[in-house]
Amino acid sequence: MKAVSRKRVTRLVSVMILAFFLPVLFSQVLVSASESVSPPVANPAFPDLQITNSSQAAAVLETGRMRLLYSKNAGSRMHIPASSKLMTALLAVERLEMDVPVTISNVAAAADLEQEPGDGVLLENGDKYPLEYLLLRLMFYDSDGAAVAIAEQISGVESDFVELMNSRAGSLGMSDTVFRNVTGQLDVDEAMLEGNSQSDNLPELTRAALRQYSTAQDTAELLATAMQDTDFSRLLSKESEYVVIEGQPLISMQNQISDLWTLSEGSVLAAFASNRSGSSETSLTISGTAGDIGVVAVTVGGTADQQINDILTILRVTGNSYMTDTLTVAGERFTGGQEQTVDGERFGLLYRKTTYYVRPIQDLFLKDTIRYVSFGPHQRPIQRSMIVGQVVFELKDGTVITVNVGPDQQILSDIAMIDHALSQMQSNPNLTYLILIAFALLIGMMAWQTVANVARLARLIQLIRLEQKLH
Repeated sequence: MKAVSRKRVTRLVSVMILAFFLPVLFSQVLVSASESVSPPVANPAFPDLQITNSSQAAAVLETGRMRLLYSKNAGSRMHIPASSKLMTALLAVERLEMDVPVTISNVAAAADLEQEPGDGVLLENGDKYPLEYLLLRLMFYDSDGAAVAIAEQISGVESDFVELMNSRAGSLGMSDTVFRNVTGQLDVDEAMLEGNSQSDNLPELTRAALRQYSTAQDTAELLATAMQDTDFSRLLSKESEYVVIEGQPLISMQNQISDLWTLSEGSVLAAFASNRSGSSETSLTISGTAGDIGVVAVTVGGTADQQINDILTILRVTGNSYMTDTLTVAGERFTGGQEQTVDGERFGLLYRKTTYYVRPIQDLFLKDTIRYVSFGPHQRPIQRSMIVGQVVFELKDGTVITVNVGPDQQILSDIAMIDHALSQMQSNPNLTYLILIAFALLIGMMAWQTVANVARLARLIQLIRLEQKLH
C-alpha cells in the first residue's frame, strides 16, 4: 500500500510539473515595438546647387529634418515683410478660436486704406469680423489692416504684440530676425543713413541700417513650423473661399497668386506672397514638394512678375537634384556590434524603425564613420521591446541621425520565467484548471499521508503505554 501511494504521488507531481513548464518552454512571446529617434541636428551646409532665378535671396528646406537643400544668400539679413505677416498669423491661430469676433480700430482701418482690398470689403472703425476672415484676408491679400486688427485683438496695442512676435521668434531659433511692426513696413536707422545718400553702396548701407529684418532661411523655418498648425495650414492651402458674414453680402475671396497652384501641377500645397512696396520687397513663401520631398521654399526680392517662375524653377531643379532614400529597415540586423548581459550572455541587435533621409541623387551623402552608443550595462531580463542602444549616422552636411536598436532575442531571468508562466496560465484557462486540480490532488495526498502517519503514531504511542503498564 505504501509503495502504491508513493508511485501515485510521484506521478501526480510529474504531471503537474510538465503541465506547468511545457507551455512556458514552447510558447512564443509577442511584444509591441517602440521607437525613439533623437532630434536631428540642423546644419546650414549644403551641396553647391546652382539655380538661375531673379531673386535676391532664396532658401529651400526639407521639412523632415529642416535641412537646407538650396541657398541663395539664405542667411543674409534683409527686409522681408512676409515674415511679419506669417508670424502674426501663427500667433493668432495659436491663441484664438477661428470664430472669435475681432473689432476694427481706427488704427487698423487707417492701415487698410493704404491698400486696395482684393475682395472689395473696406475695414472700417467699429466693424466686427470673425478671425478666420481676417486671416484669409491677410494670407490672400497681404492685408496690413487685418494684421493690425489681429495684433490689437490679442495684445491691445501693436507694440505689445511685437514683443510676443520677437519672443516666439526666439523660441523658434530665428536668431537673424527682429520684428518692429506687424505689417512688415520698412524700419531703418535714419541716423546711419544721414550723410550717405550719395554713397555708391547705398543698398548695402540701407541693409546694414535695418532695424526690422529677417533672412530667407529664418522665414522658411517659420513657415515650416506654422504649417504644423491645423488651422494655419488649412487656411494657407486655400486658393479661394466664399465667406458668409452676418448682415453682409456673400464675400468672394481669391488668393492673389492662385495661378501658382495650377502652374505647379500639384507641387505647391500652400502659398503666401508679399508685394507691398515694389520689386525690392517682393517675397513668396510656399509649402509643397520638390520631387518626392516635402519642402518649404522662400524667395525674396527679384522681379515681381517673375516670382512664380522663380519658385517653380527652384522646386523643379531641387526635385531633380535630390531623392529620398532608405537609411535603415525595421527588423534588419545591425552588423556593427553586439551586446551582452552583465552575466555574459551575448545577443545581436536589430533596427527598430525604418528610417529615411534626403540625399543628392549622385551621392549617398553619408560619412564613413558609423557609431554605436550602448545604453548598457544590461541586466536580465532582456525583452524584445527594449531599446538597448542607438546607431549614430552623420551626413556630410553635419546632420546627425540616430536610430534605436533592440535585441534580436529575449533573455529571461528566473523570476521573469515564472512571471511569463503565470501570464501563460492567465491566457490559457484549461491549463490553469489542470494545474489547480493537480495541486489540489497533491495537497489532498499530502494531507492524507499526514493524517495516516499521525494515526499510525497515535496507535504506536498507545501500544507503548500499554506495554509499560503490563510491565
